[in-house]
Amino acid sequence: MKVHYRLVNEGIEIVRCFGTDSEITVPEEIDGRPVKRMSPYAFSERYTGQADADIFVYEEDADRMFCSEEKILAGDAVEKVTLPDTLEEIGRYIFYGCRKLKALCFSERLKNIGSGAFTGCRSLSELHVRLLDGTCSCVPDILGDLWQRIDVTFYEKGKDMEEEKISARLVFPEHYEEAVENTPARILFTQHHGSGNNYRQCFYNKAIDFRKYDSLFYSARAQEKTDVIADLVFSRLLYPAGLTEEARQTYEDYIREHVRQTAEYLINVEDISALKEFTARRFWTAETLGRAVEYAAWQGKREVLAFLMNEKHRLFPEKKKKYEL
Repeated sequence: MKVHYRLVNEGIEIVRCFGTDSEITVPEEIDGRPVKRMSPYAFSERYTGQADADIFVYEEDADRMFCSEEKILAGDAVEKVTLPDTLEEIGRYIFYGCRKLKALCFSERLKNIGSGAFTGCRSLSELHVRLLDGTCSCVPDILGDLWQRIDVTFYEKGKDMEEEKISARLVFPEHYEEAVENTPARILFTQHHGSGNNYRQCFYNKAIDFRKYDSLFYSARAQEKTDVIADLVFSRLLYPAGLTEEARQTYEDYIREHVRQTAEYLINVEDISALKEFTARRFWTAETLGRAVEYAAWQGKREVLAFLMNEKHRLFPEKKKKYEL
């Protein structure tokens, strides 16, 4: 990858990236200087390139020949971006018009986000946040700019301080507003759809408030479809940071009441880790597991089918018939 950058104080500001891969990893340092900022419109096709007299060029592999296929990494050419741990600020409209951007990875050291940074990012659905120094992050600022469902995964350092482990995974459902006209009264009023707006308020001083998040499950149950609720529930059960006993019981009760619908969804998306929780938390009955096996066979989900059949033989073995002469 090739990078256009400028010097700012003791650090680096990335102006533009060039390459062939739609999954972009921004370097952490250039010539010994930490990358501190990303320029406005850095990944947008709307970037004008004006006032670039102070631009320098950096190539990760300076010895290679220039690749003819190399292009500006902007707009639809951007699908995933990993920002370095040194980054503190991204400029306004940095991802403007990046319609295929699906995932963004960054650390909580990213503090400042320019206005309109995610305008037009309609496919963005994943945030991966590395918690290096604390629990506060710019996640609520990003969520506030987006209406669609966003899944946020938080990571923290493991015991060896090298490998990262998932500390929490949270689902923030979509939401949108609709202006409805009351013609006789000649007034407009706003209707809110989806539970996503409520879930986006579950932050205190930019840190997630798990109790508040879990307390809103009633809203998700009333407004969201099975797929969203199932992902939300198992994200909390699999990664139970801040999960109270009361909230755990509420989530488990929902699954027991909707075993068949939930199991069919998990089979469709082949989420074996969540299906393992069915066994660990004793959600299965002989009848529901038998139906799940039939459904997996009907859908042609071979790996899931093999897992479910093994669970059926293990949990509910068929009694051998005895023949007496």
